[in-house]
Amino acid sequence: MNQIVLANNVHATTRDANTRQRVGVTTKYVRRADDKGGWLGVKPLFPYKYDRVYLCEYTKVIMLRAGSEYTDFKVMDGNGEYVGKEIALSNSNVPLYLSDVGPEKSSAIVRVKYSTLQDNVESKIRRLFFRQQWAVATFAGLSAQVTLNSVWNGIYTPIPPGKHKIMAPDYSHAHISTAAYRAAHPGKVLCTDVWFPIALEGTKVNSTRYLHIGHVSEGCVTFYELLKWNPLYDYLINKRVPGTAGKFIGELIVEV
Repeated sequence: MNQIVLANNVHATTRDANTRQRVGVTTKYVRRADDKGGWLGVKPLFPYKYDRVYLCEYTKVIMLRAGSEYTDFKVMDGNGEYVGKEIALSNSNVPLYLSDVGPEKSSAIVRVKYSTLQDNVESKIRRLFFRQQWAVATFAGLSAQVTLNSVWNGIYTPIPPGKHKIMAPDYSHAHISTAAYRAAHPGKVLCTDVWFPIALEGTKVNSTRYLHIGHVSEGCVTFYELLKWNPLYDYLINKRVPGTAGKFIGELIVEV
């Protein structure tokens, strides 16, 4: 079996060479390379319009072959379009961004309780006023202020009450800028391009609603309290519901 040096790191920031050992590679799990966005860019070994595709943390990959410069892997699970596809990572990056440690095989629970509907709320970050449907989200012993809708044009509505499913991240949402939220708390708000899709009760597909950071909600569960985003991200990203091929993370229970 081909062998390369891998780090048994719990997190991508653990890069001490002393933690590395030579092991036969089988299954590994992704760690982020970018603290701002929260994704790992890899080289697609299939026809694609870009020279990089992005995997979220704890995506499961299996090693296929090791070359002189790159090691090839197959994406084995997740909620993105690359499941079953082959990708490559440079040999120098393999020990930094792949780990032996997989996700917890358990279900996260996030509860959301509707609060007040408030007009003319100023977002000092966006420098705009919005009508906000406030709610309180609770998870892992913490609570955070969220908004369930900010755009009242007849297209978007607050998420309905029910027991919904939280899905694993689908793709990088870097096309929607969150830089201003990071800039509001330098170095304290991370992984803002990672959004968690919501499958509404009775469905198993992305409803186009998400849990994400921000001050503007288009029917999503949007974490207005910016400094609570990191704890939520950490709580969700390392969980996968058993038996779902890495597609689901847990439950979102919404109450009026």
